[in-house]
Amino acid sequence: MRHLWLGLLALLVGSEALAMRCGKQLIANGMNRIQVLERCGEPDDRNRRFEIVHRRINKLETVSREIEIEEWYYQRGSRDLARRLVFIDGRMVREEIPGPSDVNRF
Repeated sequence: MRHLWLGLLALLVGSEALAMRCGKQLIANGMNRIQVLERCGEPDDRNRRFEIVHRRINKLETVSREIEIEEWYYQRGSRDLARRLVFIDGRMVREEIPGPSDVNRF
């Protein structure tokens, strides 16, 4: 039972710990690019691509549409972890800590 509580506590603390701060302001999923730019400034690097996504409406019908995926990379200082912000169609959907393969971006 103790391990369950510790796991739940880690999830709650971990999600807040991952939240990126720009100055005294937090950024959050659902924010648009302009809001993030206003709070954090220009990213150190950007990557943009387009993908086609398919969604089944019913057994006989599928809808396809193109989405824009943009990744922004921030490295605030040598003591801070790098961050990758992922935007889909202009809205932030995810914040990540980049892996070792992304180290050369900075």
